[in-house]
Amino acid sequence: MGWEDRPYYREGRSGSSNPLRWFVSGSMPLFTAFGIRVRAHASLVILIALVLLFGLGQGFSWQDRVQSMSILFLIVLLHEFGHCFTARWVGGEANDILMHPLGGLAFTQPPHRPLPQFLTSAGGPAVNVLICIVCGAFLWFTSGWLPWNPFRMRPLESFNSWVDIWRYAYWIYLISWSLLLFNLLPIFPLDGGQMLQAALWPKFGYYKSMLFACVTGVIGAVICGAVALASLRLNLAILALCGFMYCRGLRYQVLANGPYASQDEPNYNASIYGDDKPRRRKLNSRSIKKAQRTERLERIEQRKIDAILAKVSAKGMNQLTWWEKRTLRKATERQRRSEVADTRRSF
Repeated sequence: MGWEDRPYYREGRSGSSNPLRWFVSGSMPLFTAFGIRVRAHASLVILIALVLLFGLGQGFSWQDRVQSMSILFLIVLLHEFGHCFTARWVGGEANDILMHPLGGLAFTQPPHRPLPQFLTSAGGPAVNVLICIVCGAFLWFTSGWLPWNPFRMRPLESFNSWVDIWRYAYWIYLISWSLLLFNLLPIFPLDGGQMLQAALWPKFGYYKSMLFACVTGVIGAVICGAVALASLRLNLAILALCGFMYCRGLRYQVLANGPYASQDEPNYNASIYGDDKPRRRKLNSRSIKKAQRTERLERIEQRKIDAILAKVSAKGMNQLTWWEKRTLRKATERQRRSEVADTRRSF
């Protein structure tokens, strides 16, 4: 699944004795490799237990379920390690992976530039491509056939041996192929949506590229939802709904933060290609409309901040929602950067 470079996902993970809270936000540490901590979300542990015990999921026997779930977990983990290693290679940080029922989250922090962001997003699908090439070549040379249908996630024949190499290669190829196609959908927070945003960033800037990627994600989620309803696939419908809600909420958040929240400088494109001279922009009607829109969004955001502060004063910080905490933190960061900039200009 997709990678995330947003540290606010780390908030709110304190332990709790409430079983329902643990199911929603709890996790279980698995191991640490290459300095990266791997954890399993509580719901993933319960889902695996249900699949193995009651036969939910793909396969004709419990052996098939053990194979499919083990290989799925391994491939998703390798996918997330691909994000982490790529983020480190481009000069960023990656120290945590969370496995959950919808896939995995690699908590990476690549440099805030288009190319590192794009490469980090592409690191996971690149692992799937490599797996498909190796296993696909084996299947082709041994049987002259490759499974192309990503919706047919089940074995071709009944289980007969734990050492059937062809069967393992088939499972690995089919699962990796399905995950590759799914992750390349242009829907946030999937890799396809992240890569689309990073590809548009140098041309249109961070703010506009984020808005375009969010709108594209909403449209893509609606199409996926229609396909899911037409094919009666509940899992695809749930994923489409999650993608729709995420893209919709992210778009509102980007609009609320405004074009200056991401440190998106007007001459950023020039700095990418080695031209350090700032580009002068003529004051035209488009610039005036943009300034008016920015001012209007800032007023809307200020009203939101005032409402959040009033809620903190009345109920406390713990009663804030995830979006309210993030909005408050972003506003604090912008205020701090503005004060630093004013200090520098004064000297």
